[in-house]
Amino acid sequence: MIAVQGANGGPPIGVIVVSIIGAIPILGIMAWTAVKIFGPLGQALALRLGGGAHGNSQLEERVERLAEELDQVKGELAETHERLDFTERLLAQGRTP
Repeated sequence: MIAVQGANGGPPIGVIVVSIIGAIPILGIMAWTAVKIFGPLGQALALRLGGGAHGNSQLEERVERLAEELDQVKGELAETHERLDFTERLLAQGRTP
């Protein structure tokens, strides 16, 4: 078998060709992995840089809903506090003749 030398006496051309062909699946797997990993990150970054109106409106709606729930809980707590004060006054009156 005659091995054809590369330029300047380097490795035979057949070895180079086989190396390139062998590297193609590895490079494909690496590219697929990079897309799978960096795809969602790139989308999130693009949404953040682009202003992300859709994400911001959802966030604003959630904040509004939480603020309303907080106001409701504050009202219920104030009512419970008033009832506790009333109960304490009734119990204090019951002890004094």
